[in-house]
Amino acid sequence: MDPDLTFCSRRSPVVCLRGCAASSQPLASAAGLDVLKRGGNAADAAVAIAAALAVTEPCSTGPGGDAFCLFFNGNTGEIRGINGSGRSPRALTLEFLEGRGHTAEAPPSPFDALNVTVPGAPACWCDTVQLFGSHKLSLQEVLSGAVELAEVGFPVAEVTAHHWNKWVATLRDDGKELGGDLLIESNAPKCGQVFRNHALAKTLKELGERGKPAFYQGRVARAIVDVISQHGGVMTLDDLSSHDSEVITPISTEYKGVCLWEPPPNSQGLAALLLLNILENFPLKAMGHNSSDYIHVLVEAVRLALTDALCYLGDPDHGTIPQEALLEKSYSHERAQHIRMDRPGIQVKCHIYLRRNNHSSSSHGLLVHHVTS
Repeated sequence: MDPDLTFCSRRSPVVCLRGCAASSQPLASAAGLDVLKRGGNAADAAVAIAAALAVTEPCSTGPGGDAFCLFFNGNTGEIRGINGSGRSPRALTLEFLEGRGHTAEAPPSPFDALNVTVPGAPACWCDTVQLFGSHKLSLQEVLSGAVELAEVGFPVAEVTAHHWNKWVATLRDDGKELGGDLLIESNAPKCGQVFRNHALAKTLKELGERGKPAFYQGRVARAIVDVISQHGGVMTLDDLSSHDSEVITPISTEYKGVCLWEPPPNSQGLAALLLLNILENFPLKAMGHNSSDYIHVLVEAVRLALTDALCYLGDPDHGTIPQEALLEKSYSHERAQHIRMDRPGIQVKCHIYLRRNNHSSSSHGLLVHHVTS
């Protein structure tokens, strides 16, 4: 590296005049860029990329998960958002879980079908295009790049192939009707091998043609409920058909003159803002990038921010989250005092108040835990 050049990356930043797109997969980024070239805006491109990632990185993302959207309107300066996270089934009450023998100390396994919530991503994609899109492209056109990747096929990237292979045993156990769709002759695709996913192509095509009803009612909804029921879950067709996204007001904090925005709880965006508020109390630049002091402060600040996140984050419809108090600069200054430069942080305890994220307001119990940072 030229000693006169202080830029420390091996790659130059992308500088352009009419928009750019970035993701973890070049083919997905290309799908977003194509949408921009056809007259779409950033919201359209983001949905195109998300859907393309569902095809090209099935172990990372997909229509079976959740999504959040933050949108900045360059014309008005307004910042709006969408909460595209799905709730748990109505039947999944604390009483039901206790009847199954589960407690706060012995919850269901992370892979238990009881933990499956209503997929929020497809509705979020539809609503993002409707609320924030350019309206120059239909949802079908926005999703066309992902549909083509799934139908025609794509060469699997190296990192994706590595993670795909880690789940091959689980996919084999799920059988041909489930995991078999993500295998080639019972094996995970290798780096560079072309993979096609006709089942996902069909679902994305229907979503583009008919919108949210294509996913939350009919064929796809019945398939979701059937497979969850087969594995002991309690999701119903009504849980799916009654799902909708929520338009949200983002939350923010100012870090050294820059305002940063995140979706409010139930998202974990609050944790990032708490972290920045704590870090503002330290001269990170003077410590030197990646110096021992710099890394020490980062690690301890993350521990403190996540301790608060574990304590307070939950469903705001079923619990009180002291959001404004947590984001006060005086609170972050107090938390920063727990960071000692000569030793790891002391134990910081707090209570966690959690409620199950159910549709109905009845049959909610209160779980109280202690957490230590």
